[in-house]
Amino acid sequence: MTEAALTGLKPSLAIREVLRDTGKLYRSLFGRTVLTGLIVFAVVALFETIASTAVVFLSLIGTALVQGALVQAVADEHNSRPQSSIGDLYRSAWQRAGRLVGVSLLTGIGVGIGLLLLVVPGVILFTRWSLAVPVVMLEGLGPRAAMKRSTALVKGHGWAVFRVLLNVTILAGLSSLAIQLLLVKVFGSAHANFGLWASLSIAGAITTPYAAHALSVVYYRLTDPDRPLLPEPQSRWQSIWHQREQHSDTSSSSS
Repeated sequence: MTEAALTGLKPSLAIREVLRDTGKLYRSLFGRTVLTGLIVFAVVALFETIASTAVVFLSLIGTALVQGALVQAVADEHNSRPQSSIGDLYRSAWQRAGRLVGVSLLTGIGVGIGLLLLVVPGVILFTRWSLAVPVVMLEGLGPRAAMKRSTALVKGHGWAVFRVLLNVTILAGLSSLAIQLLLVKVFGSAHANFGLWASLSIAGAITTPYAAHALSVVYYRLTDPDRPLLPEPQSRWQSIWHQREQHSDTSSSSS
């Protein structure tokens, strides 16, 4: 338990610090997380350009798996573990695929209904349930329990979490739109289908990690505020070296 949990005090959630840590994570994990997203988004975008049925559900599943894999990538970084391969990241997400899809579906329906009714209820629910995916991946809870847990974590920090979501959504949305418009223009009408596929794939792969990292940052700041999100470089490498030494000793003793 953290000091904040023991004393009953709510941890602080400064938006500038959250965005700063999100930027650090995004730069640190850029190559592997973009490739992680591209593998799935390329398949989803292919169906979006050639088919009109079941695309929404396929997109929901694909996005849920990508988000789960990205949460796991940040968890490796936060806990000073050697980075998992992309295959291992997706295996971790696949183990919770049903829960990830379930929580994405339930939150999507709830937020959608709230937005259709009066807008404000949808925004409130979106904020309260924003940490459900990290909770599923890191705490292993089911969809409904994860939504309740997310609500409990966000309680008392609703405005701060909303500001983070607003900033991240605007930045990711504008970046995605710019990338799509640029690539569609580059490929032109002669290669319209290919341009659409490439723009959707690349835009999703580049912008989704930033949004997912922001939620991981918020989660760790609320659940473990006394521990730095990113370990010091020296201590991180020392930890990795120590783990490798332990693995080597175990292998030697077993042989």
